[in-house]
Amino acid sequence: MDEALLTPCGAYCGFCPYFNRQRTPFCSGCASQKGQPFHGTCKVYFCAKEHAVEHCGLCIEFPCDLFVGYYDPKQGQRGAFMRVGLLAYRKKAGTSKFVEMAKKLSDEEAKNP
Repeated sequence: MDEALLTPCGAYCGFCPYFNRQRTPFCSGCASQKGQPFHGTCKVYFCAKEHAVEHCGLCIEFPCDLFVGYYDPKQGQRGAFMRVGLLAYRKKAGTSKFVEMAKKLSDEEAKNP
C-alpha cells in the first residue's frame, strides 16, 4: 500500500473510485493535487497543513466541527464519523494497522453497497 495516498482526513486514495478511474471526473489524489481535488478546495487538507500534522487524528483539536462537517453528500455524515474512528485507531495502532482496517472496511462496503 502506498502511504503517499493516505489523506489527512482519513481517506485512502487507493480505494477511491475517482482515483481508480471508475467514476468521473478522475482525480490524481489529495497530495498530488495539493488540497485541490476535483470537487474544489479541501479545507481539511489545508487545516492539517496549518496545524503541521500528518493526519487530523494527531491534531489537538480533533475531532473538530470542520472535520465532522466535511463529508461526501452521497455518503452522508456517517462517513465523517467513520473517519473519526479510523483516525483515532491510526493514532493509537499506527499507520500499517490503520491501512489494514481501512482496506477491510472498504472490501466490506464493496460487498454490501
